[in-house]
Amino acid sequence: MRWNLSVAALASSWGFIWIIADHLTLGSLTIVFWRIGLSVLVCGVGVVVSGRTDLLRIGKTWRWTLLLGPMLALLWFCTVEAMKLSSVAVAVLVTYTAPVFLALFAPLFLPEKVSRAVLVALPIAIGGLALIAFASNEGGHVRPLAIAVGVSGALVSAFLVIGQKRIVSDVNPIGFSFWIDIFAVIALVPVLPFAGRVMPSAGELGYLAILGVVFTLISGLVWLTLLRHVTAQAMGFFSYIEPVSASLLAWLLLGQKLGAAVVVGGVLVLIAGFIVVLLEPAEMPVAEVEVAGLPQTGARS
Repeated sequence: MRWNLSVAALASSWGFIWIIADHLTLGSLTIVFWRIGLSVLVCGVGVVVSGRTDLLRIGKTWRWTLLLGPMLALLWFCTVEAMKLSSVAVAVLVTYTAPVFLALFAPLFLPEKVSRAVLVALPIAIGGLALIAFASNEGGHVRPLAIAVGVSGALVSAFLVIGQKRIVSDVNPIGFSFWIDIFAVIALVPVLPFAGRVMPSAGELGYLAILGVVFTLISGLVWLTLLRHVTAQAMGFFSYIEPVSASLLAWLLLGQKLGAAVVVGGVLVLIAGFIVVLLEPAEMPVAEVEVAGLPQTGARS
């Protein structure tokens, strides 16, 4: 249960990402580029200064990072762009259909059985999330392009988690995260000329640093570590806690009204989350794998 609770806590912290991204006036490509670029910079400097460049070795899994890096960049672009095209509420609703796709595809590509806990909780969470999104939307214009971009991000997110899950037990999370970000930045460079304003102001750079260091580097390492202990379906499902967190933070920090529908929707999502926390088992123990820079691990509870 402690691993499920840890994922829930991590997902709750991601609500800050929406608050920061909504505050920035930069384009989606620029936000994603700086977010990933600062993560790579800090991670690279950290391992060099600490003398632990061995942590960056990932062996034969570099082929996976070559694929997953551009996928990560595309996911974050779709997430931010859906918000820019419509509203935070609409972006939340369409992007967080990802757990639905995970519940469908994870058993096909991973050694996981269809999660009964997730199947029971999923309709409850979707209903609650719909209440939150449309209550927050306040009748705003829902553009078809925003829906298309958001759903595309959800599909990318599902297959990104599946890809990470296939190899996360065989690699060092630090090296894995670093090289995924490297290839994500490389994928973004050719499209930067179409990004509009690329250089942020001093104030914007501070917010981008929070996104890059806290919510990309540190959060990403925690995510990859937890992915060793929790099923992909459960990891995807717990992301539904993020929009609840975003709504509460908007109320606390921005003074936005929640309304009865948002409160009821949040309660439904939390109930669904508790169902998964209590009923979804942790990942089954796997054979020990020697990973560069990491001690060998035994059975995991």
